[in-house]
Amino acid sequence: MYYTRSKTKGHFKIKIVLPVQEILSYYKQLSTGTNYVFPILLKNSSTPSQLENRKHKTLQRYNKELKEIAEICEIYKPLSSYVARHSFANCLKQKGVATDIISESMGHQNLAVTQAYLKEFDNSVLDDAIDILL
Repeated sequence: MYYTRSKTKGHFKIKIVLPVQEILSYYKQLSTGTNYVFPILLKNSSTPSQLENRKHKTLQRYNKELKEIAEICEIYKPLSSYVARHSFANCLKQKGVATDIISESMGHQNLAVTQAYLKEFDNSVLDDAIDILL
């Protein structure tokens, strides 16, 4: 899948793994006749202002529902789309993925932004790394 990030205008080619393909297939069956994958933007003729408003409202709903999921799962930390991105980056780092690769996958324009994401890296991972040296 090819994707252009609206914030940075960066172009990405994204591999579609099986769970993602299943989600895309589900939404393809629900197609509303627009050029969009998900039924969030319901018509092709929306103005830029209408598109931004709709995306903003959808993001608010998404974050509200993440908080509801956290409550059901007895997670007592605030969840949001930002936290999800932050967790994604930290999980990659914990798996040993290089920071420049994480930066590219996040769509950051430079490594400094990614390093800020990873700054709060879990100390237990650093502690384990020190133990390896001893």
